[in-house]
Amino acid sequence: MTDTDSIVRVATEDDRVEVWRLLLQGHKENGLFSLSPQKVDWFVTRLLQPNLIPEWDTGPRGIIGVIGGVGSLEALVVMTIGCFWYTDERHLEEMIVYVDPECRVSNHSKALIDWMKDQSTQTGLKLLTGIISNTRTEAKCRLYRRSVPKVGEFYLYNGKGVTA
Repeated sequence: MTDTDSIVRVATEDDRVEVWRLLLQGHKENGLFSLSPQKVDWFVTRLLQPNLIPEWDTGPRGIIGVIGGVGSLEALVVMTIGCFWYTDERHLEEMIVYVDPECRVSNHSKALIDWMKDQSTQTGLKLLTGIISNTRTEAKCRLYRRSVPKVGEFYLYNGKGVTA
């Protein structure tokens, strides 16, 4: 249980350690592939310190939304600006929505989804979000179905005839 209000704010460099903690917890709980700390750090740095990205750099841009104070984050969402192979139209692409297990008796998940929708409205970019999880999957899917129109499903085959 948490006493923290479910208010999302934009993460800053001061949140780096806690952002990492939540990302590692999220990967441990739902990661489908091995973790590359160097790649994660590259993304985290780009999103927490966009002012350090040179103008010529066309790599990913994005934002991290967090719930909680500096040094005590309870939840996060990571979004980047994406673009499918068949279009020049950009969209907001959610990378992870994660709530610390100690804080799941809260409205944090709903607040993060609403914040993503607000980012979509503010930027004029469509939001692509979803569930890739084998933990409490159906409950998560129900929450998303109440919040965002469904456009498909994901499946994972590991080459051995069994699921991940």
